[in-house]
Amino acid sequence: MIRLEAGQATDTGRRREKNEDSMLVTDRLFAVADGLGGHQGGEVASALAVATLAAEVDAAVAARSESRRRLGRARRDSDPPSPTVGELLEAMDRANQAILSRASTDAALTGMATTLCVLAVVEDGPQEGLAVLNIGDSRVYRSDDRGFRQLTHDHTVGQEMLRFGATQQEADAHPESHQLSRVLGVEPTIAVEDWTLTPVCGDRYLLCSDGLTNMVTDRDIHAVLRLNQSPTAAAEALVQVALAHGGKDNVTVVIVDVADVGRP
Repeated sequence: MIRLEAGQATDTGRRREKNEDSMLVTDRLFAVADGLGGHQGGEVASALAVATLAAEVDAAVAARSESRRRLGRARRDSDPPSPTVGELLEAMDRANQAILSRASTDAALTGMATTLCVLAVVEDGPQEGLAVLNIGDSRVYRSDDRGFRQLTHDHTVGQEMLRFGATQQEADAHPESHQLSRVLGVEPTIAVEDWTLTPVCGDRYLLCSDGLTNMVTDRDIHAVLRLNQSPTAAAEALVQVALAHGGKDNVTVVIVDVADVGRP
């Protein structure tokens, strides 16, 4: 059984009046959402995204576990049930629909949207794995014995241009280069990216809103992660560094350490 240890921290920042970020931290499911839309819309969208994600994953896992129990194929009691990648994707689609539905019934919430990045323990055949899912520009990183790297892709106009063959100069010159190209809450269908990873004891994962990455370089983020052994201390330290660099936006950090992979 995979065992994870997590820490989290968030702050409104130096220039915002309220925090429109939301996060989800459980034993085996983690998420960061960065709400958009101004007024109360952003905070409603991000909170609805993580709440729907958690509820839909719980419901899907419970239904599958009950079906297996009836067929006599239940997993060992010592193994907590985990979602599949398909169930996570469906949960994100349900979150998108929930945001659209809520906005359609309240004019004050029109145009609200949110990013969402997710790390979860998943069923991966007979074993357990880790899955990363993302839409928007909130990020997931991994720090391991090979270094520190971003696992997710930023879904911005400029980054999408680069992926389709544009030069960096062309992408930078586009007037909407930094505008988000994919989010929850705008279109009825969404394009979520997902990756399935092999858990390695000692690996550290970072989920964060752009309130961190717009203020702090990847090099400095990695340095803070290496200096702080506790995931909680590391998360709090990263938020403080972002604030020290100006804190222009809400900043949210979730750090997840792989403490045990449950197999040799």
